[in-house]
Amino acid sequence: MTANTSRQTVVSGAAALVFLAGCVAWVFPTQAANAAGSWLLPALSMVALVLALVLAADWPWLRGFMAVLAATLAIGWMRAPQSATSTPHLAGASLGLLLMLVVGRVVNTQQRLRMATLAYLSGGLAVLAVGFVGTNLLIVLNLASGLDIRTDAPFLATRLPNVRLGLVGMDPTGYVNENALAAAVLLVVPLGASVLLLRKREHGGMRGLRPLGFALLVVGTPILAVSGSRSAWMAVLLTLLVLLVRGGRSWVSRLLIGALLVVPSFALVGAAYSTSRERFLMHAGNLWRTVHERADVLVAGMERWKESPWLGIGLNHFRQLYNPRAVPGYDVAHAHNVFLQTALDVGVFGLAAYCGILGYLLIRADQTARGPSSLGRAVAIGSALSLVAVSMFGLTDAVALGAKIGSFQWMAAGLILAAWRSRPESNDTTGVMR
Repeated sequence: MTANTSRQTVVSGAAALVFLAGCVAWVFPTQAANAAGSWLLPALSMVALVLALVLAADWPWLRGFMAVLAATLAIGWMRAPQSATSTPHLAGASLGLLLMLVVGRVVNTQQRLRMATLAYLSGGLAVLAVGFVGTNLLIVLNLASGLDIRTDAPFLATRLPNVRLGLVGMDPTGYVNENALAAAVLLVVPLGASVLLLRKREHGGMRGLRPLGFALLVVGTPILAVSGSRSAWMAVLLTLLVLLVRGGRSWVSRLLIGALLVVPSFALVGAAYSTSRERFLMHAGNLWRTVHERADVLVAGMERWKESPWLGIGLNHFRQLYNPRAVPGYDVAHAHNVFLQTALDVGVFGLAAYCGILGYLLIRADQTARGPSSLGRAVAIGSALSLVAVSMFGLTDAVALGAKIGSFQWMAAGLILAAWRSRPESNDTTGVMR
């Protein structure tokens, strides 16, 4: 074992310990502050950023983008007057970057890649199941169907789960937000579909992954259908369009993707034709109201961003500044556009670095998708589609920097790096990527 390999092993071990400690303090901030002080979570976040940069030493471009993002995250946290609300977002983003590098560094063989993918899919399935149970399904189904489930389907209404998880950072009602649950579907289902549908070239590479992929499709598809999240539905269509243009080399796959694009449109027209005039007007009114509310948030976000375009107004600070005209005092978690929200949090420099990281990862995923390994191809394509889908979702909604569900986004990023590093044709096991 060379001195460099030994040093990287020590750093990776220290990074894993910091990540675990940071996650505990992030998920249970009150208990961590009572036990060790309010300084613990910010300190662990800063250490996580430093360790992430150390682990990225062999990847100059990625390290450069991360250095800029790390600096703007620290500045954004210091610029936010209410550190109690900005610190969790600093921790989430810092630990996410560290997770990406730990996965990308440690997972350097096909066997480790399979185990990491198993962990990702299993964790995603668990989150979807818990999130589905923790959502106020009575309200979600009423909004999605236009019916009053309590009177139109009382048998169903009495059997719907009604669990308030009440975790830190959730809506004051204690329920899981249906849009956040839809975003979780977009993050985990593409990888499940990828390992399920791509052809197997080598024996044993997909062992245990395909059943999980099938389970994610079975669970995730109906959750997305009843979530009522128009942003998620639009993200699915845009991601399929990207896949049609960029992927799908055979005419069969292109025909399948095209059908997935066309069929929902005909289904939507058929549903509009079969519904009553009153119900159609009710849905149209809800859509009109939603569009105008989102537009009001975006305009307010642009105005706030102009106050400090280069470094932003502070991590998660827009949430405290925004005062909607329609419903004064209503809590808006973000600017409903991930790129505007990122610019608000960390400014133009941080946004450029964030986009640079995404571009770097998509390039590496494209390179891996051309390789001979069936597992590597499936992981790279599925993880890249997860990043594309959540970015498309972010056009009218957002998984903001530091959001808890964003952990899946950063782990998907780490899986792309891991799939690139563990390619069978690559003799370089040090992870050198220029």
